[in-house]
Amino acid sequence: MSLYQICYRSRIKPDVLSQDPEDAIAQTTHRLRRMNALNGVTGALIFTDTHVFQLIEGQAERATASLECAVADPRHERHEDVEILSRKAAEYRLFHDSWLYFADLRMDHGRELPSQLAMIMPRPETATAADVLALMAYIAGDLAEAHLTNRILQI
Repeated sequence: MSLYQICYRSRIKPDVLSQDPEDAIAQTTHRLRRMNALNGVTGALIFTDTHVFQLIEGQAERATASLECAVADPRHERHEDVEILSRKAAEYRLFHDSWLYFADLRMDHGRELPSQLAMIMPRPETATAADVLALMAYIAGDLAEAHLTNRILQI
């Protein structure tokens, strides 16, 4: 079974952002985590003021099916605007312990963002595939470090 990784970017419909998206985020992440667990797919979803980025990793057929499901989501501004940034075989999973890691990077949260996000924020539409994959690797590294710290501290 070969491992496959897909990363995409999509603009979110403005009316989705004009509402309070908290309930929709909770429902979506719960549904995606459940589906990913059933299909052996891991990855991350990054939500910005205008775009979403998603990294999907798993068996090629299952990762592709997850992508097709994501493209069909009506909250994308236009389905044809879902832009595949990277689609390739992978040696390992970045998010091996996470059915779906979710990062809310909307700017209105009034928090200081790590410098690694400067390459994407506040103009996610101009981020390159290398930028987004570097951000995913940074987030995965932080997540792995937190898991290691928790194990050491036995939390």
